[in-house]
Amino acid sequence: MLSAACRHEPLITTRLVDGKASPATYGWPLSLVEVHHNSLAPIAGMDRLWKRFERVDTVPYVRSLGAVAVLGDTVVIGVGGFSNTAFRYDLRTKALTRSPQPAWLDTAAYTPPAALAPQGQYIAYLANQPDGTTRLVVRSWPDGRVLAHSPPVHLRGFLGPQQGGAIWWQNADRFYARVPVSDSGPSWASVNGRVASSGVELDWKIYADLTPQRGSEPGRPVERTDSAAEARHWELAERAIPQLPVSEFPELPAAFVRDLAGCTVPQTYVTTRPHNVIHGTFASSQQLDWAVLCSRGGESVIRIWWGGPVQCPRELAPAKNLSYLQGIGDGKIGFSRVISTTDFYQNNEGETSTIKLEHDAIENAFTEKSSTIFMCRDGKWISLSGAD
Repeated sequence: MLSAACRHEPLITTRLVDGKASPATYGWPLSLVEVHHNSLAPIAGMDRLWKRFERVDTVPYVRSLGAVAVLGDTVVIGVGGFSNTAFRYDLRTKALTRSPQPAWLDTAAYTPPAALAPQGQYIAYLANQPDGTTRLVVRSWPDGRVLAHSPPVHLRGFLGPQQGGAIWWQNADRFYARVPVSDSGPSWASVNGRVASSGVELDWKIYADLTPQRGSEPGRPVERTDSAAEARHWELAERAIPQLPVSEFPELPAAFVRDLAGCTVPQTYVTTRPHNVIHGTFASSQQLDWAVLCSRGGESVIRIWWGGPVQCPRELAPAKNLSYLQGIGDGKIGFSRVISTTDFYQNNEGETSTIKLEHDAIENAFTEKSSTIFMCRDGKWISLSGAD
């Protein structure tokens, strides 16, 4: 029996360790990815024996909310936390490759975190919609083909690990999700998903949350919880984001100011000096271009004014302002999205190094957490790794 369990390649498993909770992830921990590999398959009742042959490794430079999978017996893949990167770690060569996560994953909710299928071919996550609703979406990984999505629902605020539900894969063909929603009062959306030859099938149900809370009558739906009050706190913080009119930036070209009609420029908690208006040689060293973080209707997008014939799409990286809020101490919440001009990016293959660009690029940062570099090249925006 023991010889039957021996393999030519090690059995690989992963474990999330040293989790560090962040206010911006509402208490969900960002964890190191610990990798366990063993030349013996785990046999029931013989844990002590096979663990004697186990080796432990840790994926360097990465903290994840939990979207991790194993490919075969040598590669671990996953999605980082605030680094907005996908990673691939080869256990044989110890080589780490990181790249910007797919743009469609930028809309993913942190609560609960996304989940990769055990063999890494699918990802299930909650996708925030432009109208304020949320859908559970299943895509193929990494190409992003949509395989299934749920009806739209309204999430019940920003909840931590104890109340925020979960998305998990039982095996490569079946997954489950339990998500707190508010469409019919405090409720739970329950999803039973199955990968079939015809696609991904979702069994979607909503049922009342009958969890008794302190001060409520057992067996009755909870009308309001501390989590709901906290969510309201964040919603009010979003409404209170300082916004400057475009007219406060007289250096902008007059034609660009007219093009920005209806926009305001959101300001962070970091400085009182007006910011989020930048200029640089974003497409060519032969022309001067401008960029503004334009806020409208609770969403901000980078708008570009091209100063010459070399151009890329004029809008970039739309995102809800709410997703760029974070706790800044003493119970306060601050807006944290900053754009700046840069001429380098971080190369995260193996040990991190700095690479200089041939012309300026736009850095889109979540203050004190991570950033993405957007560079205009051959008429297209490409994403590069910024600071973590």
